[in-house]
Amino acid sequence: MNKGALKAIGAIMVIFAIIYALVGALALCGVLSNVLPGHERQEILIVALGYAVALLSLICGIVCIKGAAGAAKFFGLIFVILSLASLLYQQFAHDTFSIVDCFAMCFGVIIYSTAKSIQKNI
Repeated sequence: MNKGALKAIGAIMVIFAIIYALVGALALCGVLSNVLPGHERQEILIVALGYAVALLSLICGIVCIKGAAGAAKFFGLIFVILSLASLLYQQFAHDTFSIVDCFAMCFGVIIYSTAKSIQKNI
């Protein structure tokens, strides 16, 4: 597998980060409702985890675009763990499910597996 796939998912991650941050900001302002569970009630942990995922996806996207497989693998793993924490907290504490965090976790798995494959082929 070449680094083209890693760069493509990196571009998707940068776009994801921008959209996630904008939607989160609009939900906090009260413009959007029921898009991101917990943002409307401005729960500190959910908002912090959400923006951590957005910031990490921006950093991870840039690393992937640069083609650094080792760093991308690390950030992909951290991304999966943080997204999973956000999903589990929302599910158990509030009986809600965030499809955005589910996508984030899937993107992290894709980044991790792609970067691992690149490292094996080097």
